[in-house]
Amino acid sequence: MMKKSVWTLGLLLAILGGFLTTSGTVEAQDNVLPNPGFEEPYTNGVAGSWAPWHQDSNEKKDCSAEVYYARPVWSSELASSELIRDGSRSQHVGNQWDTWRGGVFQTVNGLTPGQTYRFSVSMYGRISNEQWPAASSGGAMLGRVGIDPAGAGNWTSGSVVWGGNITPRDSWQTATVDAVATGGSVTVFIDTNFGGINNCQAHMDMWYDSGSLTVVGPAPTDTPPPAPTAPPPPPATATPLPTNTPLPTATPLPTNTPTITPTPTPTGGTICINAFSDSNASGIRDSDEGYMAGIRFTIARGSSVVAEGVSTGTESAVCASELEPGSYQVAQILPDALEMTTAGNTLIDVAQGQEIGLEFGSRVRQSAPVIPTNTPVTEVADTGNAGGGGGGEAVDAVDAGTGGAVQPAESGGFGTVEMVIIGVMALAVLLLGAVVYLLMRQNK
Repeated sequence: MMKKSVWTLGLLLAILGGFLTTSGTVEAQDNVLPNPGFEEPYTNGVAGSWAPWHQDSNEKKDCSAEVYYARPVWSSELASSELIRDGSRSQHVGNQWDTWRGGVFQTVNGLTPGQTYRFSVSMYGRISNEQWPAASSGGAMLGRVGIDPAGAGNWTSGSVVWGGNITPRDSWQTATVDAVATGGSVTVFIDTNFGGINNCQAHMDMWYDSGSLTVVGPAPTDTPPPAPTAPPPPPATATPLPTNTPLPTATPLPTNTPTITPTPTPTGGTICINAFSDSNASGIRDSDEGYMAGIRFTIARGSSVVAEGVSTGTESAVCASELEPGSYQVAQILPDALEMTTAGNTLIDVAQGQEIGLEFGSRVRQSAPVIPTNTPVTEVADTGNAGGGGGGEAVDAVDAGTGGAVQPAESGGFGTVEMVIIGVMALAVLLLGAVVYLLMRQNK
């Protein structure tokens, strides 16, 4: 009976030990990175928990002769499923015609000093003078990630440990780096570099998604010095090699051949929307008028909103792709400080494989509000891609009806002039009656 109890206790301890070991392994792989999927909310184009950074040359130079860096544009990607790795958003950073270097970063607290952490993120890059979904050209692009073990939050710090560069041209690739935390926090950086002579192109874009910060090894512990051992045996006498025995010839290892992911054929239709600053309230974007940021767009089918986005204030349009053929209601929603100079919404018919571009106009609210009457929304050709597209020349106007404009009501009743005439006539009748009365009285 005693032997059986001891055997049962040993079995239970073994099961408990295995459970604890397994639990420790799972816990060690937990992702401690806040908002690793770059989801909402976004502030000034940057996902929550993240902050922007960039290198700035402070002046624009000749791209054909010098390398320089301009400030890029950060925005939320929500229109194209190909540019989202997981979840409903990805972080987009890009620029047009000016080379740039930058990305996003964040400081993660509550970590264990001396622990080794691994930071990784997926990147998708595109550089081209053509609109989406044309393949990238041969321009330069690099992506990498870094960890500052001290958590100082400065990308120029010499303590930042940078991983190797990747070139995620038209495909999702993962960049990774390991570092040992020196304190209770680390700062993680995502670095994108489109710098290079003759690298200025119409679209230089990078998307980030699927980030993670995990423990890859236990914190090092103090190891006691080894106990003294017996002296090692004397070295063995070298045995000469037999003569005339040829050594094997080294065979070079095959190099890794990168695979090219085929671009899927787009299905459905696409609507690309942008907002322009219509300072003269003409309802048409003139050559000296730029773009308006912070305008929210909605695309609805029936009573359901199928897509939404916010303008970036640049030539990059907000696009919704893979829309089923049919009719869609497209609307703009303005902040209180702005007023519409075009219709607030319009109905668009989308066909299979068709790409439609729209531009809504607005300006800073004036002292006397502008009420657009029958002002159409401008439709533009080939408006560009999701997160990296551009506007085109106006080719047609969409019949938007009254677009919510207030129509003048029909007049009713008597006007001022008519009332004056009636008063004069009444006075004349009274005077005539008085004259007739006096004449009749004199005759009597």
